Amino acid sequence: MFKNTLFKSLRKWILFFSGFVIVALSYQLSKKIIDSNPPPRKKAKNTVKEVYTVKVKNEPYQVQIPSKGVLQAYKRIRITARVRGVMQTITPLFKSGQEYRSGQILTKIEPSEYRANVISQRASLYNLITSILPDLQLDFPNAYIQWNDYLKGFDLENPVPRLPDMEEKVRLFVSGRGIISSYYSLQNLENTLTFYEIKAPFSGVLVSANVTEGSLISPGQELGEFIAPGDYELMVALPKSYVSKIAKGSSVRVKSIDTDQIYSGIVSRINAKVNSKTQSVEVYVRMIDSRLKEGMYMEADINAMEFNNVFALDRGLINGSQQIYIVKDNKLILRKVNPIHFTETLAIIRGLDDEKKSLLNL
Repeated sequence: MFKNTLFKSLRKWILFFSGFVIVALSYQLSKKIIDSNPPPRKKAKNTVKEVYTVKVKNEPYQVQIPSKGVLQAYKRIRITARVRGVMQTITPLFKSGQEYRSGQILTKIEPSEYRANVISQRASLYNLITSILPDLQLDFPNAYIQWNDYLKGFDLENPVPRLPDMEEKVRLFVSGRGIISSYYSLQNLENTLTFYEIKAPFSGVLVSANVTEGSLISPGQELGEFIAPGDYELMVALPKSYVSKIAKGSSVRVKSIDTDQIYSGIVSRINAKVNSKTQSVEVYVRMIDSRLKEGMYMEADINAMEFNNVFALDRGLINGSQQIYIVKDNKLILRKVNPIHFTETLAIIRGLDDEKKSLLNL
């Protein structure tokens, strides 16, 4: 009896928990089904998209070709030694950045050994002329007076004076004694002696010095570079198709890349050779400005060609079929255009009408 009562009670609890679990599972399943259904779509609202426009106005357009280059001095020389010797110490020192006036000594090379040889040759010429004076006095009295005065002005420490003017017979006589050949040989030596002293050909600045005082200099050795400041040239490479449209002397707007300062220049030279690799031509722009420095990176806008009655717009607005959107009667419509030239950012269009109602989509 007791066992039957316990069994009935246990069976009742089992049915109770089973029902609770079934209800809980049913609730979770119904919630998932509800969540999985998509929300009802909202009705789309009519929207108006704004576009920016500009009025078409045809006018002349000057095509400018932007090109970049590095500024170089217009007057520039490489100082090269023509003789051998030790570089002397002079004032001012041979240093980069040193300024010199035209004709001022840049540097000196020790000439003592060579100078002694030149003086020896002068003495030899002096002795030759002295040896012919007795013969001149007998055969050519007038020439004797000339040559005697010539010897009075002869100084072994200074360049040999010019030979006196001679009659044909006197010239033959003097030449036969070897005086004329000795004279011109001595002039050649004296000319070489001047190479031991290097002077500035124009007022400028020494921009580089490859040697210092006390260095042993050899013939052909490059000593440094010398430029005239304030006078520069900018070399730019332009497509050969544009070169025929560029004239010498035309003005050029030049901008410094790092400082954005604006300078002016002119086209000074146009190379006659086309670079076979790039199919470009070198064009040189000359600029005179004390603010400029050699080596500055510059950008030049060179006037190449001019179009009349055209309109310039962003080239990205033209599709592959050479069409653009225009606004007419408050509607966008496609219209065929005729682009006659392209720059890096713009397209030059011909054929659009100047109309207040015809606006171009930008």
